[in-house]
Amino acid sequence: MIASRKSLLARAQAEAVGRALGRLHPGVEIQFRWVESEGDQRQDAPLADAGGKGLFVKSIERLLLANQADLAVHSMKDMPSDSTPGLAVAAVPARGDVRDCLVSPQAKQLADLPPQATVGTSSPRRQAQMLRARPDLRIEPIRGNVDTRIRKVMEEHRHDATLLAVAGLQRVGLGQHAQCPIDIETMLPAACQGALAVQCRSDDHVTLSRCLPLNDPISAAAVHAERKIVAMLHGDCHSPIAALVQPVAGQPRFQLRVRVLSPDGKVCLEASNDASSRDLSRQIRALVEQLRRQGVEQLLRGSGI
Repeated sequence: MIASRKSLLARAQAEAVGRALGRLHPGVEIQFRWVESEGDQRQDAPLADAGGKGLFVKSIERLLLANQADLAVHSMKDMPSDSTPGLAVAAVPARGDVRDCLVSPQAKQLADLPPQATVGTSSPRRQAQMLRARPDLRIEPIRGNVDTRIRKVMEEHRHDATLLAVAGLQRVGLGQHAQCPIDIETMLPAACQGALAVQCRSDDHVTLSRCLPLNDPISAAAVHAERKIVAMLHGDCHSPIAALVQPVAGQPRFQLRVRVLSPDGKVCLEASNDASSRDLSRQIRALVEQLRRQGVEQLLRGSGI
Protein backbone atom coordinates (compact mmCIF):
# COMPACT_ATOMS: atom_id res chain seq x y z
CA MET A 1 0.00 0.00 0.00
CA ILE A 2 1.34 3.40 -0.95
CA ALA A 3 0.74 6.95 0.34
CA SER A 4 2.48 10.28 0.78
CA ARG A 5 5.42 10.15 3.20
CA LYS A 6 5.32 13.74 4.41
CA SER A 7 1.59 14.08 4.95
CA LEU A 8 0.41 13.18 8.43
CA LEU A 9 -3.10 12.85 7.03
CA ALA A 10 -2.07 10.55 4.16
CA ARG A 11 -0.26 8.24 6.56
CA ALA A 12 -3.19 8.14 8.98
CA GLN A 13 -5.64 7.36 6.19
CA ALA A 14 -3.47 4.65 4.66
CA GLU A 15 -2.91 3.02 8.04
CA ALA A 16 -6.65 3.05 8.78
CA VAL A 17 -7.39 1.33 5.47
CA GLY A 18 -4.54 -1.11 6.13
CA ARG A 19 -6.01 -2.05 9.50
CA ALA A 20 -9.44 -2.57 7.96
CA LEU A 21 -8.00 -4.80 5.23
CA GLY A 22 -6.01 -6.72 7.83
CA ARG A 23 -9.20 -7.49 9.74
CA LEU A 24 -10.93 -8.61 6.56
CA HIS A 25 -8.00 -10.69 5.30
CA PRO A 26 -5.89 -11.80 8.28
CA GLY A 27 -3.79 -14.08 6.07
CA VAL A 28 -2.64 -11.20 3.84
CA GLU A 29 0.44 -9.23 4.85
CA ILE A 30 -0.06 -5.45 4.65
CA GLN A 31 3.08 -3.48 3.84
CA PHE A 32 3.33 0.29 3.48
CA ARG A 33 5.45 2.30 1.10
CA TRP A 34 5.76 6.00 1.87
CA VAL A 35 6.73 8.31 -0.99
CA GLU A 36 7.20 12.03 -1.43
CA SER A 37 4.56 13.27 -3.85
CA GLU A 38 5.03 16.24 -6.18
CA GLY A 39 2.63 18.18 -3.97
CA ASP A 40 4.89 17.54 -0.97
CA GLN A 41 7.93 18.70 -2.93
CA ARG A 42 6.37 22.02 -4.00
CA GLN A 43 5.39 23.64 -0.73
CA ASP A 44 6.77 27.04 -1.82
CA ALA A 45 4.05 27.89 -4.37
CA PRO A 46 0.27 28.23 -4.14
CA LEU A 47 -1.28 24.87 -4.90
CA ALA A 48 -3.21 26.09 -7.94
CA ASP A 49 -0.05 27.60 -9.46
CA ALA A 50 2.04 24.52 -8.68
CA GLY A 51 -0.30 22.26 -10.62
CA GLY A 52 -3.31 21.71 -8.42
CA LYS A 53 -4.49 18.95 -6.15
CA GLY A 54 -3.54 16.33 -8.70
CA LEU A 55 0.08 16.82 -7.67
CA PHE A 56 -0.63 14.74 -4.57
CA VAL A 57 -1.95 11.91 -6.73
CA LYS A 58 0.24 11.73 -9.85
CA SER A 59 3.43 10.37 -8.28
CA ILE A 60 1.53 7.67 -6.44
CA GLU A 61 -0.47 6.68 -9.52
CA ARG A 62 2.73 6.28 -11.55
CA LEU A 63 4.05 3.79 -8.99
CA LEU A 64 0.79 1.85 -9.06
CA LEU A 65 0.92 1.62 -12.85
CA ALA A 66 4.56 0.48 -12.62
CA ASN A 67 3.54 -2.41 -10.33
CA GLN A 68 5.59 -0.98 -7.47
CA ALA A 69 2.54 -1.08 -5.19
CA ASP A 70 -0.82 -2.80 -5.30
CA LEU A 71 -2.98 -0.21 -3.58
CA ALA A 72 -3.11 3.52 -2.89
CA VAL A 73 -5.21 5.56 -0.50
CA HIS A 74 -6.13 9.14 -1.43
CA SER A 75 -8.30 11.89 -0.10
CA MET A 76 -10.98 11.68 -2.78
CA LYS A 77 -11.16 15.47 -3.14
CA ASP A 78 -7.48 15.50 -4.24
CA MET A 79 -8.20 13.29 -7.22
CA PRO A 80 -8.71 14.89 -10.65
CA SER A 81 -12.25 14.46 -11.95
CA ASP A 82 -10.98 12.45 -14.94
CA SER A 83 -9.93 8.91 -14.02
CA THR A 84 -6.45 7.73 -14.92
CA PRO A 85 -6.47 4.97 -17.58
CA GLY A 86 -5.45 1.63 -16.13
CA LEU A 87 -6.50 2.53 -12.59
CA ALA A 88 -9.79 2.14 -10.74
CA VAL A 89 -11.31 3.25 -7.46
CA ALA A 90 -11.77 -0.10 -5.77
CA ALA A 91 -13.66 1.26 -2.77
CA VAL A 92 -15.00 4.40 -1.15
CA PRO A 93 -15.27 3.73 2.60
CA ALA A 94 -18.02 5.35 4.64
CA ARG A 95 -17.65 9.11 4.35
CA GLY A 96 -16.59 11.29 7.28
CA ASP A 97 -17.85 14.73 8.31
CA VAL A 98 -18.12 16.88 5.19
CA ARG A 99 -17.81 20.26 6.91
CA ASP A 100 -14.98 22.77 7.17
CA CYS A 101 -14.07 24.24 10.52
CA LEU A 102 -12.50 27.46 11.72
CA VAL A 103 -9.15 27.11 13.48
CA SER A 104 -8.29 30.25 15.40
CA PRO A 105 -6.88 31.16 18.82
CA GLN A 106 -9.43 33.94 19.20
CA ALA A 107 -12.65 33.02 17.36
CA LYS A 108 -15.15 30.19 17.23
CA GLN A 109 -17.13 31.53 14.25
CA LEU A 110 -16.37 33.67 11.22
CA ALA A 111 -18.46 36.43 12.80
CA ASP A 112 -16.13 36.45 15.83
CA LEU A 113 -13.04 37.35 13.82
CA PRO A 114 -12.01 41.00 14.23
CA PRO A 115 -12.38 43.43 11.31
CA GLN A 116 -9.69 42.98 8.66
CA ALA A 117 -8.57 39.69 10.20
CA THR A 118 -6.13 37.61 8.14
CA VAL A 119 -7.24 34.12 7.16
CA GLY A 120 -4.76 31.67 5.71
CA THR A 121 -6.08 29.48 2.91
CA SER A 122 -5.00 28.43 -0.56
CA SER A 123 -8.46 27.15 -1.48
CA PRO A 124 -10.33 29.33 -4.01
CA ARG A 125 -13.59 27.76 -2.75
CA ARG A 126 -12.92 28.65 0.89
CA GLN A 127 -11.67 32.11 -0.03
CA ALA A 128 -14.74 32.98 -2.10
CA GLN A 129 -17.22 31.77 0.52
CA MET A 130 -15.41 33.49 3.37
CA LEU A 131 -15.40 36.78 1.47
CA ARG A 132 -19.07 36.27 0.65
CA ALA A 133 -19.78 36.07 4.39
CA ARG A 134 -17.12 38.57 5.52
CA PRO A 135 -15.94 40.90 2.72
CA ASP A 136 -13.57 42.66 5.14
CA LEU A 137 -11.37 39.61 5.71
CA ARG A 138 -7.86 39.54 4.27
CA ILE A 139 -7.05 36.22 2.60
CA GLU A 140 -3.42 35.08 2.58
CA PRO A 141 -1.99 31.89 1.04
CA ILE A 142 -0.99 29.09 3.38
CA ARG A 143 0.58 25.72 2.50
CA GLY A 144 1.76 22.76 4.48
CA ASN A 145 0.35 19.68 6.12
CA VAL A 146 -2.51 19.84 8.61
CA ASP A 147 -0.23 20.13 11.65
CA THR A 148 1.95 22.75 9.92
CA ARG A 149 -1.04 24.97 9.14
CA ILE A 150 -2.35 24.66 12.69
CA ARG A 151 1.05 25.64 14.08
CA LYS A 152 1.24 28.70 11.80
CA VAL A 153 -2.07 29.94 13.24
CA MET A 154 -2.17 28.73 16.83
CA GLU A 155 1.51 29.07 17.82
CA GLU A 156 3.31 31.31 15.33
CA HIS A 157 0.31 33.65 14.84
CA ARG A 158 1.13 34.25 11.18
CA HIS A 159 -2.63 34.38 10.49
CA ASP A 160 -5.65 35.08 12.66
CA ALA A 161 -7.37 31.91 11.43
CA THR A 162 -7.43 29.15 8.87
CA LEU A 163 -10.01 26.66 7.65
CA LEU A 164 -9.50 22.90 7.65
CA ALA A 165 -11.67 19.87 6.95
CA VAL A 166 -13.26 18.39 10.06
CA ALA A 167 -12.77 14.82 8.79
CA GLY A 168 -9.05 15.31 8.24
CA LEU A 169 -8.50 16.70 11.73
CA GLN A 170 -10.39 13.80 13.24
CA ARG A 171 -8.40 11.22 11.26
CA VAL A 172 -5.03 12.53 12.45
CA GLY A 173 -6.09 12.73 16.10
CA LEU A 174 -6.40 16.52 16.15
CA GLY A 175 -10.13 16.59 16.77
CA GLN A 176 -9.65 19.21 19.48
CA HIS A 177 -9.14 21.70 16.64
CA ALA A 178 -12.39 20.65 14.95
CA GLN A 179 -14.70 22.06 17.60
CA CYS A 180 -15.86 25.00 15.47
CA PRO A 181 -17.47 23.52 12.33
CA ILE A 182 -18.98 25.99 9.90
CA ASP A 183 -22.52 25.27 8.77
CA ILE A 184 -22.86 24.22 5.15
CA GLU A 185 -25.15 27.16 4.38
CA THR A 186 -22.13 29.41 4.93
CA MET A 187 -19.39 27.09 3.70
CA LEU A 188 -20.54 24.44 1.27
CA PRO A 189 -17.79 21.80 1.11
CA ALA A 190 -15.58 20.79 -1.75
CA ALA A 191 -16.71 17.91 -3.90
CA CYS A 192 -15.77 14.63 -2.17
CA GLN A 193 -14.68 16.30 1.07
CA GLY A 194 -14.54 13.77 3.91
CA ALA A 195 -14.26 10.78 1.53
CA LEU A 196 -11.39 8.39 0.83
CA ALA A 197 -10.56 6.62 -2.42
CA VAL A 198 -8.92 3.21 -2.34
CA GLN A 199 -7.27 2.85 -5.75
CA CYS A 200 -5.63 -0.05 -7.57
CA ARG A 201 -4.93 -1.23 -11.12
CA SER A 202 -8.13 -1.94 -13.00
CA ASP A 203 -6.87 -5.37 -14.12
CA ASP A 204 -5.82 -6.44 -10.60
CA HIS A 205 -8.92 -8.47 -9.85
CA VAL A 206 -7.50 -9.97 -6.65
CA THR A 207 -6.94 -6.56 -5.06
CA LEU A 208 -10.26 -5.28 -6.38
CA SER A 209 -12.11 -8.18 -4.75
CA ARG A 210 -10.22 -7.79 -1.46
CA CYS A 211 -11.11 -4.10 -1.27
CA LEU A 212 -14.76 -4.45 -2.25
CA PRO A 213 -16.01 -5.04 1.34
CA LEU A 214 -14.60 -1.62 2.29
CA ASN A 215 -16.94 0.11 -0.15
CA ASP A 216 -19.92 2.03 1.23
CA PRO A 217 -22.43 2.17 -1.65
CA ILE A 218 -24.18 5.33 -0.46
CA SER A 219 -20.93 7.25 0.08
CA ALA A 220 -19.62 6.01 -3.25
CA ALA A 221 -22.74 7.12 -5.12
CA ALA A 222 -22.61 10.55 -3.50
CA VAL A 223 -18.95 11.31 -4.19
CA HIS A 224 -19.00 9.95 -7.74
CA ALA A 225 -21.99 12.24 -8.36
CA GLU A 226 -20.03 15.21 -7.00
CA ARG A 227 -17.07 14.35 -9.22
CA LYS A 228 -19.41 14.21 -12.22
CA ILE A 229 -20.82 17.65 -11.39
CA VAL A 230 -17.33 19.21 -11.25
CA ALA A 231 -16.32 17.45 -14.47
CA MET A 232 -19.43 18.68 -16.29
CA LEU A 233 -18.67 22.23 -15.14
CA HIS A 234 -15.08 21.81 -16.40
CA GLY A 235 -13.84 22.84 -12.97
CA ASP A 236 -10.22 22.65 -11.84
CA CYS A 237 -8.13 23.69 -8.84
CA HIS A 238 -8.59 27.37 -9.75
CA SER A 239 -12.39 27.08 -9.69
CA PRO A 240 -14.37 28.24 -6.64
CA ILE A 241 -16.82 25.34 -6.91
CA ALA A 242 -18.56 23.71 -3.95
CA ALA A 243 -20.69 20.60 -4.38
CA LEU A 244 -22.47 18.31 -1.97
CA VAL A 245 -24.64 15.26 -2.60
CA GLN A 246 -26.19 14.04 0.65
CA PRO A 247 -28.28 10.95 1.26
CA VAL A 248 -31.73 11.59 2.71
CA ALA A 249 -32.02 9.68 5.97
CA GLY A 250 -34.20 6.60 5.67
CA GLN A 251 -34.94 7.12 1.97
CA PRO A 252 -33.26 6.00 -1.27
CA ARG A 253 -32.85 9.64 -2.27
CA PHE A 254 -30.14 12.29 -2.41
CA GLN A 255 -30.11 16.07 -2.00
CA LEU A 256 -27.84 17.85 -4.49
CA ARG A 257 -26.35 21.31 -3.97
CA VAL A 258 -23.80 23.24 -6.03
CA ARG A 259 -22.37 26.70 -5.54
CA VAL A 260 -20.05 28.50 -7.98
CA LEU A 261 -18.57 31.85 -7.00
CA SER A 262 -16.35 34.61 -8.24
CA PRO A 263 -12.99 34.70 -6.40
CA ASP A 264 -14.08 37.71 -4.34
CA GLY A 265 -17.39 36.10 -3.39
CA LYS A 266 -19.45 38.96 -4.87
CA VAL A 267 -21.09 36.72 -7.46
CA CYS A 268 -22.60 33.44 -6.31
CA LEU A 269 -24.58 31.05 -8.50
CA GLU A 270 -26.42 28.23 -6.80
CA ALA A 271 -28.53 25.30 -7.85
CA SER A 272 -30.12 22.44 -5.96
CA ASN A 273 -32.50 19.56 -6.47
CA ASP A 274 -33.11 16.07 -5.21
CA ALA A 275 -32.98 12.72 -6.91
CA SER A 276 -33.74 9.08 -6.37
CA SER A 277 -30.84 6.67 -6.59
CA ARG A 278 -32.02 5.62 -10.05
CA ASP A 279 -32.46 9.18 -11.28
CA LEU A 280 -29.19 10.61 -9.98
CA SER A 281 -27.42 10.97 -13.34
CA ARG A 282 -30.37 12.74 -14.97
CA GLN A 283 -30.76 15.15 -12.05
CA ILE A 284 -27.06 15.97 -12.14
CA ARG A 285 -27.44 17.01 -15.77
CA ALA A 286 -30.51 19.09 -14.87
CA LEU A 287 -28.65 20.81 -12.04
CA VAL A 288 -25.69 21.68 -14.26
CA GLU A 289 -28.12 23.01 -16.85
CA GLN A 290 -29.66 25.27 -14.18
CA LEU A 291 -26.21 26.75 -13.59
CA ARG A 292 -25.53 27.17 -17.29
CA ARG A 293 -28.71 29.18 -17.66
CA GLN A 294 -27.46 31.43 -14.85
CA GLY A 295 -24.18 32.06 -16.69
CA VAL A 296 -21.81 29.69 -14.92
CA GLU A 297 -19.58 29.23 -17.96
CA GLN A 298 -18.92 32.96 -18.22
CA LEU A 299 -18.29 33.15 -14.49
CA LEU A 300 -15.75 30.32 -14.56
CA ARG A 301 -14.00 31.94 -17.52
CA GLY A 302 -13.61 35.04 -15.38
CA SER A 303 -15.58 37.30 -17.68
CA GLY A 304 -18.42 38.02 -15.30
CA ILE A 305 -22.10 37.50 -16.05
